[in-house]
Amino acid sequence: MHPRTDSRYPGPPHMQLRLTKQPCARAGLALILVALLCACATADGPKPVVPQSVIQAPGKATVTVVERDAGARVVVDMSQELRIDLPNSSWAIANNLEWSVEASKPGVLTVLGSRFERAPRYENPSESGGTTSWRIKPQGPGQTKLTFVLRRPRSLLAPVQTAAFEVQVK
Repeated sequence: MHPRTDSRYPGPPHMQLRLTKQPCARAGLALILVALLCACATADGPKPVVPQSVIQAPGKATVTVVERDAGARVVVDMSQELRIDLPNSSWAIANNLEWSVEASKPGVLTVLGSRFERAPRYENPSESGGTTSWRIKPQGPGQTKLTFVLRRPRSLLAPVQTAAFEVQVK
């Protein structure tokens, strides 16, 4: 029998058709819910703890770190200088973005200054980026978080990029 003419489904034909499809829709919805619950219930197990890398250069005058070392712990002696090299893409230069240092714990480090070096210019000077090098001198023993932000000078907008280092001075 055709569902529209089935006497077991009272009412107008357009209601009969909807009533006959409801059990299929409910079963499909139930299957989707079960699949979602199974996907959420998979046991990934505990995530392994990634040890924080430690950067130090005993006996050298300068400890140098770069942006890819962000998040690392840097250990310097009172007699060493810390140099941090951060990249400036051509896009950042074209949009007047500069690296700046945010406040760190007073009495541990002193920022001596920064210098921008443009990368070699090949065919188009506007396509070359560069590197900002920061020179930092230990002021006293201690530990501080040194954070650099890439944004327009004197802007209060959120930074485009951030690089942070935990620095320990011995």
